[in-house]
Amino acid sequence: MANTLDPMDLKQIITLHLDGYSNRKIGIALSISRNTVNTYMRLFKGSGYTFKELLCFDNKRLEVLFTF
Repeated sequence: MANTLDPMDLKQIITLHLDGYSNRKIGIALSISRNTVNTYMRLFKGSGYTFKELLCFDNKRLEVLFTF
């Protein structure tokens, strides 16, 4: 994976997604590649958790689930 994001960035991606932002606009807002956003969105969807559940996770749990 090109970029590994910290848990706060992951929460920002989820929040912006829930606010209706497209992956392209999320990338622009966070100054990251749209492909990075796409990758994390696939990981979030494949995790078996809802976006709202993921937002409730503490940073350590997000880090364990989504950083490599």
